[in-house]
Amino acid sequence: MRILYCIPRYDDNALGNQIHTEVIAEWCARGHTVDVATMTSATRHISTRVGDGITVFSLPTRSSRFVAALNRIGEWLTSYPYLWGAIDSFGAFFRTQARYDVIHVETAFPLGIAVMLTKPADSKLAVTLPGADIMRVPEFDYGYARYAAVRQCIRWVFRRSDCIRADSRQILALALTYGAPPERITAVPYNITAHSFFADAERVVTEKAAARAFLCATYAIPDDATIVLSLNRLHPFKGIEYIVAAIPAVVAAGCNVHVLIVGHNRSTPKYGDYGAYLLEQAHTLGVAARVHIVGGIAHHDARTYLAGSDTTIVPSIAESFSRVVIESAAAGTPPIVTATTGASDYVRDAGCGVVVAPQSGPAIAEGILTVIAQHRQLTERCIPFAQDFRSRVIAATLLDMYTTL
Repeated sequence: MRILYCIPRYDDNALGNQIHTEVIAEWCARGHTVDVATMTSATRHISTRVGDGITVFSLPTRSSRFVAALNRIGEWLTSYPYLWGAIDSFGAFFRTQARYDVIHVETAFPLGIAVMLTKPADSKLAVTLPGADIMRVPEFDYGYARYAAVRQCIRWVFRRSDCIRADSRQILALALTYGAPPERITAVPYNITAHSFFADAERVVTEKAAARAFLCATYAIPDDATIVLSLNRLHPFKGIEYIVAAIPAVVAAGCNVHVLIVGHNRSTPKYGDYGAYLLEQAHTLGVAARVHIVGGIAHHDARTYLAGSDTTIVPSIAESFSRVVIESAAAGTPPIVTATTGASDYVRDAGCGVVVAPQSGPAIAEGILTVIAQHRQLTERCIPFAQDFRSRVIAATLLDMYTTL
């Protein structure tokens, strides 16, 4: 097959870029031809480069002043600033390229609608739903589907798609409410990178001990402490404030808990500087000495933080999947995840972590104490569970779907 992999951003600095590269590499290794099409604001013309042996076409977000003006109208309707630029660029791209058998598109909106309107009639359209395109969480300014125009675009894309891949069962259920044809939609989670796993299974205990020693030394955490990790961007919809709210109850239960909050900070109209908000909350609760705001870290350092912690908490108020949950399991660390996070279904089935109610400090406190009490049993199930999310497994599943088209 000849496959075009369309993604909003694809470059060396894009967080999570490697999961796509590994899937594409698996497809190429099986004898298929794969190109990448992505958007860029750096040029007004389609450009081409080769990275990791993959041909990448960069399509301009605006090719003229007229397109820029139409972009502003599109932004007013949908909040996405380059909708018409995407439609214009994909139209120009498909007019000059050889036919693709399957067009894999990350997001029903914005790229799904742009490709649907411009692709050759005989190319199959395979849409992946990462969540933010179809979710609606207006109280936290999250999800494109909070705009009526986007919801209509999504319905159009679903009617014209040859197959739809939801990244979790929860997103699949949500897509059905927008009219996704049940016979054409499948839940296939995202993969995690090869680096998420230990290279040598026999050294897991040693490497986890070294990672823990690093965290204790770096953040002056006592050796006997329970280290709780939050590894996500600091945005209110991630629910990190409920981890802080859980600390007093965990301490009252006799646990010397320390929380590492790792991720790039965000500011929002409701909360202002969210990192500062979390620290203020910690001071108010009298647990500031136990809360460590780390900031962003390099992606390749994530496994050290995951492996060195006793548990990783993903307390999202709404999230389509969360690879952090799976990466934590791959590092041998039991996750605690809210039921409103897509990965929770998989964790519950595998029994490798704890699923808790969202927006509840007491629920998270109980989850932490449960992990402490059952740590050995949960840990034993983590790494075997994560194997199902390796790139080769997910790539093969998607390829089977596309072959049937």
